[in-house]
Amino acid sequence: MMRTRCIPRGAGRLWRQVAVLATAAMLATQAAAAGEYSISPLRITLDRETRSSAVTLTNTGDAPIDFQAAVMEWQQDPNGLDKYVPTTEIVFFPKILTIRPGENRVVRIGTQSIPTAVERTFRLFVEPIPKRSQEPLPPGANVAVQLRFALPIFVKPPKSDAAGEIEGAALRAGMLSLVVRNTGNEHLRFDDGASVAGLDAQGREVLAHRLDVRYVLAGAARPLSFQVPKDVCGRLASLEVTARAEQVTLRRQLVANRADCE
Repeated sequence: MMRTRCIPRGAGRLWRQVAVLATAAMLATQAAAAGEYSISPLRITLDRETRSSAVTLTNTGDAPIDFQAAVMEWQQDPNGLDKYVPTTEIVFFPKILTIRPGENRVVRIGTQSIPTAVERTFRLFVEPIPKRSQEPLPPGANVAVQLRFALPIFVKPPKSDAAGEIEGAALRAGMLSLVVRNTGNEHLRFDDGASVAGLDAQGREVLAHRLDVRYVLAGAARPLSFQVPKDVCGRLASLEVTARAEQVTLRRQLVANRADCE
């Protein structure tokens, strides 16, 4: 999701995150429809000292739930989009399990080896197994949506080196384009995406926008772009892009002028 605010002259810096709340409500509704269960933790990190871990599934509902699990290697293509390929590097069990109401079960996870130079990334997919209805659904009946959890698994090398940069930032015909590149040997996670702040010649903020980027894996890059509103673009004197990860903060500034908006 991308969120933008264009700030009129003299306005304060208040940002009402209505879109965020609406999205959260939608996701909560979907989760309730999918069944009453929880998974913890939501991320797994393995290394030379910790070669195995566990995920706990809890049934908080009033009916038994059947689950199935699978592990895939997690990669990113040149556009920064996730892709998954089969792997035997991660060992896990059980692959199918049933949890009674109020009970929990553990899925144990382990790695066969530790990378020597660059972090390897995987995802554990966990989803309920749909129950087959003995009778056809009546006309107009709703079909329950089954949510599939995709838990990240990070297998770290002996020495981590988090690094990245924002490159190729340019404003042409009102279109801001840039690339968030991970130049280190471990993943970068941007919980708040990448923020774009635009200032006018007097140093007043006239634009605030959030670009949608979450994970950029080691050695990967994520191209991003944003069309600046016409009524704001001509007022811009500078733009600053900031992407904050847990390990590093990436920043890039560029000068803007009217010619960049035409």
